[in-house]
Amino acid sequence: MSWELIPEGSQPGRRPSRNFPWGVPLAVGIVTVLIGMSLLIWPFFAASRILAFLIGAALIGNGIATLVGSRARGFGTPAAILFIVLGVVALAFPELTVSMLVGFVAAMMLFVGTIWLAIAIRMRQALHWVFIAIPAVLVALGIAALIWPSLALILAAFAAGLLTTLIGGSLIWAALALRRGNA
Repeated sequence: MSWELIPEGSQPGRRPSRNFPWGVPLAVGIVTVLIGMSLLIWPFFAASRILAFLIGAALIGNGIATLVGSRARGFGTPAAILFIVLGVVALAFPELTVSMLVGFVAAMMLFVGTIWLAIAIRMRQALHWVFIAIPAVLVALGIAALIWPSLALILAAFAAGLLTTLIGGSLIWAALALRRGNA
């Protein structure tokens, strides 16, 4: 290894000696497209499974990190055990996990929308319709999510599936461009 300011392969007209491993973004892109397509085809089932897996894995990971960190800092382990148990419960009961998450998000939308609407109404001076419309829509979406949580999850899963499929497609396109040497 030399300590150059400009590496050998970066001079104009010269190809780098090592190729980028284009298979990695291709594999990630394919998996991402498959996840996105599953969210588009089976939005409720896939969303509940994916969300429950992510939440459960995060809780278990935090529990393990807290357990390892508690020894170094002298904290007790009850919080770590609680995180791990909650993570296992989230993985075991995905529908319950997702319904609680949707309820929490709906309640937060109601709370934030109501506070924002109250502030907008109290401003009185230079009251623009946007300052009333956005929080009103937020409150309406929160109410709709509380009344129809499965519909809210399906719509969110469909939107996430569309976005995830597009991201996966762009990863595949970039990997193939790297393979051809066009990137």
